[in-house]
Amino acid sequence: MNDRSSWRLFGVPYAHAHPKSPKTYLIKNRAGLPLAAELTGEPASEYLIDVNEQEKRLQAMKAVCHACHSSSWVNGHFDRLENTIRTTNELTLSATKLMVTAWEQGAAKGPAQNGNLFDEALEKKWVEQWLFYANATRMASAMAGTDYGVFANGRWYLSRNIQEMIDWLHFKLDEKK
Repeated sequence: MNDRSSWRLFGVPYAHAHPKSPKTYLIKNRAGLPLAAELTGEPASEYLIDVNEQEKRLQAMKAVCHACHSSSWVNGHFDRLENTIRTTNELTLSATKLMVTAWEQGAAKGPAQNGNLFDEALEKKWVEQWLFYANATRMASAMAGTDYGVFANGRWYLSRNIQEMIDWLHFKLDEKK
């Protein structure tokens, strides 16, 4: 299956091109974090397959789908998946920006303050955003599970979680005044 996977849907924290090697423990972004993307969503490209390899794998996957489905169905499915990847990455970036603001404003301790990325309430909400909600939405889209992608840890939760993060940040910043 790996030769047909152009995207790593279960991204950490963003969906990104599939890694070149299964040794993902070797991946480090520019900040030295063991992530295949920067916190801004920019991929750590040196560890990931390039656009040409992604296209080759996509065509191999589409060939499998064409055994049972029409070209318009297959192309529509992968267009929707690309849109889902873009949308979930954007919502993950929104959550990341809220977390960075909390670090900058002193409402939480981030890497610049020698803090852990995952130990405070807002950071746990950030993890939920990509680990549970974005990943579930991507998987549902990849498997043509529209209802699941909206309700079962999907788009509804992505939006709700952002609002809860905003509310938490406002509360913490007001508390500091």
